Order: sequence, then structure tokens, then C-alpha cells
Amino acid sequence: MKTFALGVLLVLGGALAGSYRVQPGDTLWRIAVSHDVDLTVLLLLNPEAAGGLKAGTELRLPERHRVAKGETLWRIARRYGTDVATLKRLNGLRSDALAVGQELWVPPAPAAAAPAPPQPAPAPAVDTSRLERIASAYLGASYRWGATGPDAFDCSGYVGRVYGELGVALPRSTRDLWARLEPVRDLRPGDLVFFSFGGRGVDHVGIYLGNDRFIHANSVKNRVMIERFSAPWYRKVYLGARRVTPAKRTSLR
Repeated sequence: MKTFALGVLLVLGGALAGSYRVQPGDTLWRIAVSHDVDLTVLLLLNPEAAGGLKAGTELRLPERHRVAKGETLWRIARRYGTDVATLKRLNGLRSDALAVGQELWVPPAPAAAAPAPPQPAPAPAVDTSRLERIASAYLGASYRWGATGPDAFDCSGYVGRVYGELGVALPRSTRDLWARLEPVRDLRPGDLVFFSFGGRGVDHVGIYLGNDRFIHANSVKNRVMIERFSAPWYRKVYLGARRVTPAKRTSLR
């Protein structure tokens, strides 16, 4: 099996997450060779690159993960903020069986941004009753990593779609949502709630609906669904909340 090198010595558990800015004259084949990445994996992580490269574009580079004793595809998917189906596609796996020491291609794991100090809660930016109607219209839609709807979503793609229909443009990634929105403690309907399933920083986001409910694109159950916010599993991995405020609506892009 090929060794994945990015100019650093790999340690057990995978390499550093990375990206590459396309330079004039680059081709996908040259980028794959120079970073020792399978071309198929590079395309799976960057499907928009299949239509051609544009200088200055950021490409996602995968990590390598070495399977430890007791690990499952589900646990590894949670750690890297992805889903089992994506891991299978990246690695050409036909079953869930793993061997200790096996190396897997995985998406780059998001790094958590330092949380800002708590701020007084400003007024909501949107009509929360309308937000719930729009959010609930996608109940049952499939989960797919990298998707933004309307038939499938990943977690941040779903949040962006709902707020987009309310006229609010949000950052695309969970990491940027966490870093750039206003932190709050007193949850209100419409606030974004963030989790760390993999223990490596923020890797999941949903929308709080009030009355102990939140709605999100669930990669484990593979659909958009409403769940109980106080459920022990979610409280254990909950990181905090962010609010979309009127002052931020025109400056999030």
C-alpha cells in the first residue's frame, strides 16, 4: 500500500488535514502525483474539478488513517466528519470489515477555531416560525457528504439551504459557521448548535427549533430529522451555539 506523504512524517492515526491552491498550468494528474494521492480519491473529494481547474482554486487533500484495534467505519467516519458511504467510496470497500493496521483514505478533518467570548444575545435575524416551516420541508431528505440539496445534504449544506431560503447567506463549512457567527448561551429557535463527534474539534451542526428539539442532516441515520436536544448522546458531544444576527447578514460571505 502506498505511503501518503505531504512533506511530514506520518504518525499513527493519520496525517494533517490539508488543501492545495491550484497554480497556473496545474493538472489534476500532476497534483495527484506530487501529493501522492490517488487521482480517483482527489476527484471524489473535489468533484467540481472534473470540469477543469482554475488557478487559485482550493482543492481538498485527503488524509491517511491507520485502523486501530476496535475501530469501525462508523467511528472513523464520525472522527473525520463524514459518513460510512463516503469512506467506502474513497477506499473502494464493498463491506464494513476492517483489519487492524489497514490504511484508509479519509476527508481532511476540520480544525476547530478558538471560540469567541460569550456576547449578549441580540435579536433574531429571521422569522423563526417561518424557519421551522422551511427546515421541516426537507425532513427525510438523504444525507450525502458535500451535498447542498435539495434532495440530499451534509450538515452544513442543510443549514445553509434553510437560511438561504430565508435570504441569509451563510459560510459553507461547519468550521466557518462556528468561527464567524455570534456565540450564545441562551438558546433560541433558529440558533445553530454545534457538536464534536470525533473529539477533534467542531464537526457537526444543526438548527435548534425550541422545546428541546433540533433538526439536522444525520449521517448515521442517513436523513434529515428532528431529534431531542437533551438526549444523552448529543449532550455528551455538544460544543456550543451560534446565532445569525441582523448585523452579520450582509457580511458572512
